[in-house]
Amino acid sequence: MAAPPAEGVVSFGEPRELPDIGLSAPLFADAVAVPFDLPEASAFSVTETNGVQRLEDRFDVLDLWFALCMRGRWRDAEGNRLSIARLTAELPVGALDVALTRVAFRRSLVRLDADDVKARDEAVSAVSPVDVGAPEKPRRSQRKNFRALLRYAVSTNDSAIVCAFRPRLSDPRLKPDWYVVALELAPGADPEAAAEAFDADFLDRVEGLDAFAEDEVWRDPVPGAKRNGRKKPLSEEELLRRDYRRAVTNYDEWHFAAGEGVAVVDDVGFGRDAYLQALTNDLPRLRQAYARVAPSPLGGEPHTALVRVFKSKEEYLAYVGADQQWTAAVWMPSRRELVAWVPERGMDELLRTTWHEAFHQHLDYASMMATASPWFNEGHAELFENARVNADGEVVFGLDEAAALFVRQNADDLAEFLPIFLLQDYGDFYAQDERNRLANYRLAWSIAYFLEVGAPEVRFQPFGNLRADYVKSLVRTRNRARTTAEVLSGESLDDFVYEWKKFWKK
Repeated sequence: MAAPPAEGVVSFGEPRELPDIGLSAPLFADAVAVPFDLPEASAFSVTETNGVQRLEDRFDVLDLWFALCMRGRWRDAEGNRLSIARLTAELPVGALDVALTRVAFRRSLVRLDADDVKARDEAVSAVSPVDVGAPEKPRRSQRKNFRALLRYAVSTNDSAIVCAFRPRLSDPRLKPDWYVVALELAPGADPEAAAEAFDADFLDRVEGLDAFAEDEVWRDPVPGAKRNGRKKPLSEEELLRRDYRRAVTNYDEWHFAAGEGVAVVDDVGFGRDAYLQALTNDLPRLRQAYARVAPSPLGGEPHTALVRVFKSKEEYLAYVGADQQWTAAVWMPSRRELVAWVPERGMDELLRTTWHEAFHQHLDYASMMATASPWFNEGHAELFENARVNADGEVVFGLDEAAALFVRQNADDLAEFLPIFLLQDYGDFYAQDERNRLANYRLAWSIAYFLEVGAPEVRFQPFGNLRADYVKSLVRTRNRARTTAEVLSGESLDDFVYEWKKFWKK
């Protein structure tokens, strides 16, 4: 077993094959994978020829191109970072302000000509984590393992090293891509020692892999093209799954799995099989229940649920950002991704939070990414957090005993507060101390539980269509407060509060 690197020293381990990248390359001796953010999505309304409206996700072209090129990023214990990009396509300079679907983006791709200096330098600048200047040939640029090697001037002086190279392949008929490798030094690292280690332990040991000289993206049929008799062009959802797999395929500790309507990446390790089995078996059933509870007026196929699970809470918090530091799991609508970490209470608790966040995901897609009011959104997410799928495949809604006790003990006061609570927005719902925030979640759950269990027993079922009407109104108005007022106001609100209190005081 190799000794750990000395403090402040950049140390590389033995080379290993990175097939998706097309290289055999050494990584940090104590490398930890640092996932990239997913491309940011925007919701577009598309009306089919039959008049059916559907949601279409489109993405910033630069985000899609960046995700296509960036193949791995690692951090060592000192905080040094190493990233590898494969420049497989030209930077789409003329379309940087355009949003495209994945299919349209792949159709628009232009291969990067290895001899096009301007296109190469534009691409290097776009993938580099630091600002770069003009390239130059470094000392010992004529290495036997490279056809070409360039080092780019870095505006941050000696705090980073950015190199571009084309590996030499054993088959001279193959044309290798350009690669960009960036080493960002942590504060306190010795720049001269790091440069020596990078030259001797990284650059001297990089090798191209002939079998992977052709990038996977160019082996696939062009999306949207006519079938060529061998392969059917990939659909939007197939491209999404491929991109999600590619984002972790070069990380030893990360794994990809997919099932009906779901794709999962995780570094969980022990216990992941049980979680994946429950997720892939039960989530399709729960998604049917989501659609019954909050039916969408939109057409189109259901969207794939993307789920990322971290083993470490620290890695989870670094990924979700400063605004989500209080969470244990979160649905990130701008990235179209559900992110969680394994809590101390284990996989059962992880599944509960997954069912919770997966409802948020369903509701956002059902409403064309118009965020619902917290009483509806968080209330039904809590309803499903307490749900399970029984042996017959039926979704059973469990009673949250602590929440039910709280509501029963405070039913009169809560009934007085309910009309105000229904119009409450997220700032008030979340931005309180933990005790009051918990009370808000419990009250929201009690409304969803009443709509699911108590409302069907009310004479003439006056609230039978309330949830469907809510989602329809939200799609049309895209205004939370207005939507709530349309489905619950005046006499209907008075009746709702009366029946809700009656149910909980039984």
